[in-house]
Amino acid sequence: MKVFNLTSFAQTEKVLYILRGISGSGKSTLARQLGEGGEVLSTDDFFDVNGEYQFDSDFISEAHFWNQTRAVEAMDKGVTPFVIDNTNVSAWEPKFYVQEAQKRDYRIEIRESETPWKFDAEELAKRNTHGVPREVIDSMLEKWHPNMTVEDILVSDRPKMSEGMVSIFKLADIK
Repeated sequence: MKVFNLTSFAQTEKVLYILRGISGSGKSTLARQLGEGGEVLSTDDFFDVNGEYQFDSDFISEAHFWNQTRAVEAMDKGVTPFVIDNTNVSAWEPKFYVQEAQKRDYRIEIRESETPWKFDAEELAKRNTHGVPREVIDSMLEKWHPNMTVEDILVSDRPKMSEGMVSIFKLADIK
């Protein structure tokens, strides 16, 4: 009589990690740890030109669309673990990823780096690798949504912005 190992037939649970944190908080280090054996995607990857970060706020919408497209492709392949490494300061920011992950039966975990400086603007300004200015970090800290849940994300809406607010939004979108 042949014995089958039933666990070998079980499907692996698919996991999406939504990372969030202010620039310089250690988020990308955590992303690499969580994404080992899977995939880590960041909107910042759009601005990587031959290994050099060249942010241009005029292309932030295209960068987000590009990253969202890559994410859907990875989820359609069932990549796990799967990590979205963006600042995700406000609940509406990761909404697209959460909705798409739910359609594909991913378990969603929201994670933050737990560095002692994660809310210290001066230290964050020193540590971030993309030269995000202190005033942008201060703006991110003011907008920080504490204890964010998947439910918070799903009921959130992107705020309506005046034309003057669009340029501030672009600056705050820097990782």
